[in-house]
Formats: sequence, C-alpha cells, structure tokens
Amino acid sequence: MSDLPSLRKKIDFLDSSLVDLLNERARIALDIGATKRKNEEELGEKAADDLHVYMPGREKQIYEKLKRLNHGPMKDESLHAIFREIMSASIALQKEVSVAYLGPPGTFSHQAVYQRFGDSVVYVPQKQITDVFEAVEKAHTTYGIVPFENSTFGSVVETLDYFVKSNVKVRAETYLTVHQCLLSNSPLDKINKVYSHPQGLGQTQEWLSTHLPEARRIAVKSTAQAAEQAALETGAAAICSEICSELYGLDIVARDIEHGVANTTRFLIIGSSSDDQATGNDHTLLRFTVDHRQSGALCDGLKVFKDYDLNLFKIDSRPSGLRPWHYVFFVECSGHAQQSDDLQKAVKDLNRYCLDVQILGSFPNERTD
Repeated sequence: MSDLPSLRKKIDFLDSSLVDLLNERARIALDIGATKRKNEEELGEKAADDLHVYMPGREKQIYEKLKRLNHGPMKDESLHAIFREIMSASIALQKEVSVAYLGPPGTFSHQAVYQRFGDSVVYVPQKQITDVFEAVEKAHTTYGIVPFENSTFGSVVETLDYFVKSNVKVRAETYLTVHQCLLSNSPLDKINKVYSHPQGLGQTQEWLSTHLPEARRIAVKSTAQAAEQAALETGAAAICSEICSELYGLDIVARDIEHGVANTTRFLIIGSSSDDQATGNDHTLLRFTVDHRQSGALCDGLKVFKDYDLNLFKIDSRPSGLRPWHYVFFVECSGHAQQSDDLQKAVKDLNRYCLDVQILGSFPNERTD
C-alpha cells in the first residue's frame, strides 16, 4: 500500500500535467478562433462581428463523448461541471462574450445562464424580458437567455409576444429545475402581501391559497426584484429561489412550495443568428400567421408536418397586435432548418397555406425523456 507522501506526489504530478494539457487545449481553441475569423474575412466586417464562438451543437457532442468515456469514480455531473468551466474559459479566450438575462442577480434566469455558460463570460442583468431581446438586437450583448415555458404553468407570454416582432434567433435551449421558496423577514402569520414574477405566483398558487389566502399577490418583473421589495417592507414576502435569502437578507419561511414534483423551466438562448451544425437530434421553432379567409388554412398548414414525418412538440398562439382576432402561431418541430431536406420542403409547402413564415432558429434537443 502506498504511503501518504507518495500519493500526494502522484497528485502533484497529475496536477502539473493537467495544467499543461489545459493550456495546450486553450492554445488550440485560440487557433480555432483565428481560423474562424480568417474564413469569415471574405464575407465582410459584419460577418466577423457576428462570429459565434459559442456552438451548442459542438458543446453537446463534447458532453456526450465525455459521458461515454467516463468510467468513474468521478460522476458524470462532476465531469460535466468541470468541462463547462474549461469551455467557458476557451470561449472567453476567443472573443469577449456577454449574456443578457432577466435580473437582478439571484433570479432563475441568472442560475440558468450560469449553469450553461460558466464563470468566464460577462453577465449583464436586465430589468425585463423585452430588455434581454433588445440587448441582443442592438448588439449590446453577444447572447441573451429568456424563459420560454414552465412544466406546471405553461408558456411565458412575454417571451412569445416579443418573438412576434423580433429578428433574433434561437441558438440553444437549457432546462432548470425550479424550487420556489417563500422569503420574508416576517413570520408566516404576519405576511399580508407576496411579491413575485407572474410565473412564480402561478407555480405556487395552490400553496398560497392554502397558507396565505388573504395575502395580496403582487406581480413584479423578476423573482429577484420581488426579494428586493420584500426586504424593504414589514409584512411582505417574496417567492423566489433560496439563493435570494443570502443576497437580499431574508429568512426562508417555507421551501419547495411550487406545485408539481418536477417543476422545470425551459430557457432559450438567443443570438443574432442561428448557424450551428446539426446534431441529428434537433428542434426548430417557427412562427407564422394564416389567412382566415382561406378555409382550413391552419389545419392544412399543420398537416404539412405530418406529411413530412416531422414531430410537433409545441404549438402556441398569440395576438399579432395588427388587428383584432389576428394571431401569430408558434410551432416547434423536429429537424434542423438548414440541414434537413424534409423540413425545408415542409417550410416551402407551409408557405402555400400560411403567411409570414419565419424560422426562429434550430437548436440541439436537450430533453432526456
């Protein structure tokens, strides 16, 4: 059996080797960035500005390969977290990357974006979801992250409404298990008002109706803003993440008050373009309107996806804002818009029945069920 000094000597040797290997990997990442820029030069200055160093398809391939290679004792989740930071550092070496999110710090959006991008990018909090879109549109940030839907409370209407008019593209999706807490500096029987984002209030409405039926429910722009507000008022509480208790000096009155055993929020990562490679398991998000004067136009349009054997995962509609009872429809289907012949044919046929067909982006499917 080896003694402790010799084991520590082995650790020191491996640490030295790891440092050398990580720096070698970083140098190759820099070479990749230089090659990308060289290849884009012929397309002009704007193309160089739009150069993407964050490639979700490639990232997914790396994580899947790590899982195949890992034979323990390190857990897959631990290896994933380590390589998240390695890739985050590599991204930052190639280009300064900033990500807009619904802030302030402590929101679920903040947790989701950190979980995806790691510690080496710049995070830029925004006051509301529309500000996240505008930060990307105006090139104030490289990317943005917006909540898209919740497993128990459904679609996030602010996100859908801005997709009606926005030209940003979806580059990736990410999922975050959401555990809602009731935070306050007052005891439960003294709480008379509860602040949260509308999604937070919706996810906990059963608990609130049972334990705080008389308390006013006040919607604000984010769960972290709710914590800020609750910290200023006696008798006020906030529904938000546990981390907000430390950030804003609040006590945890109740934990895990959300409805459902697997309360999960799906976020979309948005950018100026969607030019990532296909992974073989991709989704595409589209929007379109229909001519209501044409009988069966919506039915005929949706049938196109069946004709080309494309699975539909989500359908939404929102008022267009152009005239009364005129709607924009959102469809999420299987396939990659740039590299799936069937999807390209389906979109071509969809234009026969629908108006203003727009592809909002293709991205790797991250669902495991």
